[in-house]
Amino acid sequence: MIGEFCEMDECRVSLITSAKANGYWHTLSEDMKKAMEWADEEIRSRLTILVMIDVATRMPLAWVVSDQPKAEATLQLLRMATRDKTREKRIYGCEGDPMPAMGLGMVRNDNGTGLRNAEVKAAIMGIASANTDVRTHASADKPYVERILGTSESVMFKLVPGYTGRKAGELPGYDAKASGVLDIDLLYEILTKFFIDEYPSLKHMGVGMAGRRSAEVYKELNETRGIFRPLDEDLRRIHLGWKFDLKANDEGVRVLEGLFYSSDEFQLAIDGYQGKVAVYLDPDNLNFATAVIPRDPEPYKLALQTTAFADLTASEFLELMTHYRRENPELTTLYEDRIAKVRLERHDQLKKIGVERRLPRSYVTQAEACKKAKSLFASSRLVNTHVPLDTVAPGSLATATSGPGILPLGAENVIDHEPEGPVSTPALPARKPKPKAEKPSSEPPVRLGRPAQKGEIL
Repeated sequence: MIGEFCEMDECRVSLITSAKANGYWHTLSEDMKKAMEWADEEIRSRLTILVMIDVATRMPLAWVVSDQPKAEATLQLLRMATRDKTREKRIYGCEGDPMPAMGLGMVRNDNGTGLRNAEVKAAIMGIASANTDVRTHASADKPYVERILGTSESVMFKLVPGYTGRKAGELPGYDAKASGVLDIDLLYEILTKFFIDEYPSLKHMGVGMAGRRSAEVYKELNETRGIFRPLDEDLRRIHLGWKFDLKANDEGVRVLEGLFYSSDEFQLAIDGYQGKVAVYLDPDNLNFATAVIPRDPEPYKLALQTTAFADLTASEFLELMTHYRRENPELTTLYEDRIAKVRLERHDQLKKIGVERRLPRSYVTQAEACKKAKSLFASSRLVNTHVPLDTVAPGSLATATSGPGILPLGAENVIDHEPEGPVSTPALPARKPKPKAEKPSSEPPVRLGRPAQKGEIL
């Protein structure tokens, strides 16, 4: 069956590519460009091509270009092999039909660092596929994928500028480093057209092919045998997708700071749950995500809530957000000045209006006004403040030249502080002379009036 037996391999391509550091170079001034010339230096690197094919039809299932062939590159290869590739056909204008989404029965690979590791093994076993390891540098153990890599190099790679040859000295007098002018995007476009249009259209003389073309063999087997069981989408996202540990809220979960996912079943399941949930996302298709709640055996399929991001990949979403957030510096200054002006006017307006603090509305009801007036005037009276005649109003002393309370200074006018009229002072009563002390008499003194009380002095 199609997809029942597959082989994958990685090959370090004898190709030097050039990629320039792109950023906000066009927005910088000339002085800044001279100071940051390092940002425009060319980066030379040797790339690795990862390829997976279906042995029954010899059709390419997936292809990945990477400068670091590690587990992440292999997982991307597995994701591409198990999904539909109509998007690549539409973007690059291919005429052939790529392989559809399918499951993988058995995957054969060697012990490359990016192919044989715990992460890749767990992913292949998670999608219920078998994995077979073969010997290193033994092309007879995986001859089918070795054939497609050799054909690719002889038919396509050696025509690309920057090709170094299969061995040292194969191209004397050719400077591959100076000729490497391709970037990653252009190289991936050439690869996609080759694996969708050109290679399936070539006559294949391999075992069981008998000169037939891979595209025709695929059509025949698809009608007679069918495709290996398709993968469950949630299972595929859990084992091959990106994992995010997030805390859900009443609106669902947010992935990559701008992608919102939710579903009715998921919202009911997390009602009252305070912990984090595991959210799995396919970076090649953002329409759906899968959420797994701890101690809940059933995964939940979440739908994308923002339709503007539908059918985008993760890289396209980030590029779109970068485009939205990037703007002309002159426009930034214009809008920021407008915002500052409006806020200043609003602040002055509120300051004039004097809206009461902690008021839940922009107006006062009659009941609130009566209650506040009653509390303000309870047990209180209005007192008119007496203003002395010889004082002036606050703040008018610096500008006033005459008036009550203002006295002239100088030699011509004499300030007399003596009172204008006589001042009458009440006279104090004259003191009586103190009587001389008399000799004590033997007779008791005569007291007039009421008798003295205890503690009282008459």
